[in-house]
Amino acid sequence: MVCRARVRPDAASSNDLRRDYARLTLDRRHQGPLGSVNGGYVAGILGDAARLHTSSARLSRPVPIETPLHLVAEDGWAALRHCDQTLAETVETTDRVGSTGFVPRDEAVNAGELMIDLGVFADCFVCGRDGEDGLGIRPKPLADGRFAAVWRPGSSGLIEAPTVPIRYLHSALDCPGGFAAIAASGKLAVTGSLTSRIDFLPESDRTLIVVAEAVGAEGRTLHAVTTIFTESGEIVATAEAIWVTLGAMPIDFAA
Repeated sequence: MVCRARVRPDAASSNDLRRDYARLTLDRRHQGPLGSVNGGYVAGILGDAARLHTSSARLSRPVPIETPLHLVAEDGWAALRHCDQTLAETVETTDRVGSTGFVPRDEAVNAGELMIDLGVFADCFVCGRDGEDGLGIRPKPLADGRFAAVWRPGSSGLIEAPTVPIRYLHSALDCPGGFAAIAASGKLAVTGSLTSRIDFLPESDRTLIVVAEAVGAEGRTLHAVTTIFTESGEIVATAEAIWVTLGAMPIDFAA
């Protein structure tokens, strides 16, 4: 089957996306759980294509790796499709996006050890891999139940631009909230939606603090807030996420 869709010529034109004017293919460098593309990265691509700094992305289905997809975008809206199925969609939102409190760098560095087998998240480019092919954001538990990580974007081989691209800020807003939500519930979960606000694009060589907090659960959904700060406590970006549970996951966190 040949799938066709209208795509903006200037949409998602970054160098690490292989595409033509009708199709977009996301490679294994941006893998998330269960062999799919990281949900935050998908949200970031859509937000960037729609030219949004405050957006609400809904991930309806896992986005497959190394598969030709269609990106349809206009100002204020974007969708990622495979044939006649919409996999993910983002829209502009005027809703207030919540944030969690700042954590000083030393406190984030000295947080408890993460005692968990990452399992399905082991190959995630955000929280499972370091160095040249990962962002290396491995949140650790704080005494108050939140999670925190120190993030140096420039240490990743994926980020070569002088400022952190929107798609990587969304990626960093995704996984830490999952750590907090999964720890609070004891259940494996994947991203269902991400409502984000990007205040500014920080320089890639800055040290950032990522803080996540579980804020509730309802049925099969878990709720979390993640905020990225500068070392001085200025908010770079923040997001509210809904995670959909898949089943029980044995977890042991040492604070």
